[in-house]
Amino acid sequence: MLKRSGRRLCICAAFLLGAFLFFSLLAEASDAPPFAVGEKTRYAIHASGIKIGYQTIEIASLVELQGVQTYLLKGQTTASALVSILYRLDDRWTISMEKESFYPVRVEKEWEEGKGEGFYIYEIDQNNRVVRFRDIKKNKEKVLHAQNPIFDLFSLLYYYRVNALSIEKHFTFDFLETKGLKTVSFQDEGVGQLTVSSISVTRPVAVRRFKQIGGVGIELYVSNDALRLPLKLVTPAKLSKKKTVLVEFIIDGYSAGSDQREMPKEYRRLKY
Repeated sequence: MLKRSGRRLCICAAFLLGAFLFFSLLAEASDAPPFAVGEKTRYAIHASGIKIGYQTIEIASLVELQGVQTYLLKGQTTASALVSILYRLDDRWTISMEKESFYPVRVEKEWEEGKGEGFYIYEIDQNNRVVRFRDIKKNKEKVLHAQNPIFDLFSLLYYYRVNALSIEKHFTFDFLETKGLKTVSFQDEGVGQLTVSSISVTRPVAVRRFKQIGGVGIELYVSNDALRLPLKLVTPAKLSKKKTVLVEFIIDGYSAGSDQREMPKEYRRLKY
């Protein structure tokens, strides 16, 4: 009798241990970010319905920066072949984003726009809300003070993808502009439907829409699934005092990272 009881206890213990390990692995998997090193995304840029260029984002690698593991993000915005004849556009970003907090700690921007060009470096102390800005070509620098967490556009998108379920309905942050900071707030407008021709011309995708509160009225559409992929960004751009054009960044290419979860079927047309 004692032997049978002991055997049952061993079986129960083994079952509970196995269940614990199984659910621990599930928890660990659910805590993993919905992206991985090697992920690439490309957006076609449209102005008043005309394609004018492309923007690409890539998680290039994991690197150590001042003793901290960071994701190295690389982005580039370029004009289409036709537009580049009239206007030069080649902006390149390199962003170091902390692996644990997903906050950017260093941003480099090398840009060529029209007849101008420059190279800026932002070194970000998120704990003290301080940014050291350096204009490399002009050999100038200044210190910027923030009131909220600090983001550039690319790191903001990745931060949201990780923290979507815990971000409040109104999300306020300080945004890195060319030579300064601007406090920006976005509001979660809820779930809706969006048709993206590169995914399907007939079947809409469930998305969560975010809209800027005040300001120019930027809108962001993010897939309402585990991947939380930014599908579309809309921002008004002023051409003159009286004329404004809507600029749209619409996803047209996607490639998953090496250790990423299986990609939802609806995105498999987004070859990149």
